[in-house]
Amino acid sequence: MMSEIHSLLNAEEYTKARQILLIAVGSRDKITDAPTIDWVLQTLEATWLFQDEFEEQLAFFTGYLKKYPYDVAAYRARASAFWYSDRLQDAINDYSRALELNPVDILSRSGRGQILAELGESTRAIEDLDVALRTIETTARPDESRVHWCRAAEAFARRGRGVALAGLSQFREALNEFAQSIALSPEMLGCITAGQEFTIPKETSKTRCQTTSRRCRKSSHA
Repeated sequence: MMSEIHSLLNAEEYTKARQILLIAVGSRDKITDAPTIDWVLQTLEATWLFQDEFEEQLAFFTGYLKKYPYDVAAYRARASAFWYSDRLQDAINDYSRALELNPVDILSRSGRGQILAELGESTRAIEDLDVALRTIETTARPDESRVHWCRAAEAFARRGRGVALAGLSQFREALNEFAQSIALSPEMLGCITAGQEFTIPKETSKTRCQTTSRRCRKSSHA
């Protein structure tokens, strides 16, 4: 099933991929392997994210959580829909619930940190993002299939850390984080070239670096 789903996602056949994944969700009670559940739910989440169908995503995962209130990936998935819908506090609440269930969940920690950075709570944001980065660094060396994911997760976290540092007026450090983010995942360049602008004073000129959140969120699900 996984290879078929990956092929459909690469072909941007999100609706077809979703149909197969929903069949798998229908057998949720028979699935006992936590990583499999996480993969199915996270991939299902992506089929809505990439089509900007956030209301449908919210409705599905709200219903799902009523039946399965202990699935971390479901809280993450609903949080991302809240985030895209600019319901930031609701997103924080869901990421926080996911972290209560699994304190080392990288995407929940990074997601909450990104939102806190958007809200100007830079110190709290950096705390979350630093935990996410430490977790990535201390995770056992991933197999080949997970190398790309780990690099993308680190790039996403460093991008958020850059935004948080800029919020603390630590502009040079912020630029360094953005540079590391892009080096890890060139797709992040599109997240750091449009949107919110800040300046770094110099003696004779200014270096400008722009950031945006919305264009980055999908990158974390690629």
